[in-house]
Amino acid sequence: MIKKLVYILFLLCVAITTAQTQDKTEVSTTVDRDLIKIGEEVKLGISVDADLGDLIIFPEQQTMGALEVLQSYPVDSLRIADKIRLFKQYGVTQFDSGDYWVPRLEILKNDRRLKSDSILISVREVEVDTTKQGMFPIKGYVDIEDKSTASYGWMWWLLLLIPVIIAVVLLTRKREEKTYEETLQPYEWTKYRLKLLDEGSYLDNRQWKEYYTELTYIIRRYIDSKVYGHTLESTTGQLIKELKIAMSEKGMHITDKTQSRLEEILQKADLVKFATASGDAISAKEDRQRTMEIINNIHQVLPPPTEEELMQDARYRRKQEIKKRTRNILIGVGIGIVALAIAMGIWSYVIGFDNVKDKVFGNAQRDLIEQTWLTSDYGMPPVQLNSPDILVRQDTTSLGDQFKLMSTSIDQFATGDISDDFYVGVITFTLKGDGFKEDDQLPPAVVRDNMTKVLDGLGATDILMLEDEVEINGVKGVSLDGTYKLDDKDYQYEILMMANKIGIDQIIISNLKDDEENRDREYGRILRERVRSSITFPSFDDGKKKEKE
Repeated sequence: MIKKLVYILFLLCVAITTAQTQDKTEVSTTVDRDLIKIGEEVKLGISVDADLGDLIIFPEQQTMGALEVLQSYPVDSLRIADKIRLFKQYGVTQFDSGDYWVPRLEILKNDRRLKSDSILISVREVEVDTTKQGMFPIKGYVDIEDKSTASYGWMWWLLLLIPVIIAVVLLTRKREEKTYEETLQPYEWTKYRLKLLDEGSYLDNRQWKEYYTELTYIIRRYIDSKVYGHTLESTTGQLIKELKIAMSEKGMHITDKTQSRLEEILQKADLVKFATASGDAISAKEDRQRTMEIINNIHQVLPPPTEEELMQDARYRRKQEIKKRTRNILIGVGIGIVALAIAMGIWSYVIGFDNVKDKVFGNAQRDLIEQTWLTSDYGMPPVQLNSPDILVRQDTTSLGDQFKLMSTSIDQFATGDISDDFYVGVITFTLKGDGFKEDDQLPPAVVRDNMTKVLDGLGATDILMLEDEVEINGVKGVSLDGTYKLDDKDYQYEILMMANKIGIDQIIISNLKDDEENRDREYGRILRERVRSSITFPSFDDGKKKEKE
């Protein structure tokens, strides 16, 4: 019996040991450092080996034991033959000094539960020695020159008052409406005014001057419109003389009696108006009756209007209608323009002129900044970056001949064309043979010459290029930045060539050169820097991901 129990215990120990060994081979746990100061970030990495069809779920939690999770980074992957290795990274820290264990974390692999290793992290306080820190007196104030621009707020209020003033003027102005008299023909108008004269109170009030003034105005206006065009400004003698000539030219003949009565009425009216002669109601009424007879006689002998006169009259009326309609349209358009200018002025005052200009006329680079950005991985070795639009795989590659000879596979992704206002291009290619060794680096001069030829092949001219060595996420490479000209436009660019264990990543970011005095409106630079800051690279060491030292 005792032998059976010992045998069962032995089998259990072997099974547990086998399971733990298998977990360790499938799951590996690393940290970039195990000694930090209070608040510093430790990057905890977990990698899991799996088949292509396996379902792997990493834990997502706010704390890991006594450590706080600052950030959970996206899952990365590496394909090795028919297997895949998944990488998950966490940023953790602690704000109290001491030694803390990162507990074993549970990872789901299909229906199995794997465990990561526990790791000890030491947190130390920041040493501050106030006895050695020198003491300094309080500094005095410093006068700063006021560089603020003058306020133009009063201009917007003035512009706001302009449409109000225009509206008041239009509403209070006397409307030029056609009266009933203006619609009458000369003969009908004469009869209408004589009727008003009869209904007036001039005779009852013995207003002889006013009565004869109105009476002669009626006669003169009728003759002016039908016979002689200068009647209103002519004297009585001139009127009689010119009237005879005008009537003779037009083939009109009135009786001598009518002509003498006309002359008598006009001369009598001159005496009353200018010589203060007196009158009487009976004579005034007789003169009014004679005036009607004179007008009737002239009206009867008037020749009928010719077809040309009728056409001219119709064209005149049409011209007046068009003129009036045009004036109304111009007034409406003017008011609309002023109202639009006021609205634009107020809008500019509220949100700023530059913002209004971008909204009205559009700003392609600003629209890219304000739209939702997307994060994605591209190529092998993979490059992860954040961009306004997902990069599209390209059929052709912009890669120098020297690098093409070194590569086994090439993938290129891009948004648009290098001549666009904003362009992002990614080229990834794996290397022949063993690739780069641990201490190998890309020669900056080779990279510079290669990219100069690439840009020149794309049609760029006046290429200015400065190189520098960079390191991102433990991956070393070369950074190129400068300017070039294409299609008579100036562009700014930044190029990254990063080499890792299995290949090289090339990223080109270019934008139309900013021409803004305000740095906050350099949207091309802002776009380029935003993409540049989002780029991450994996680093490989025999298929394993290296953490940044």
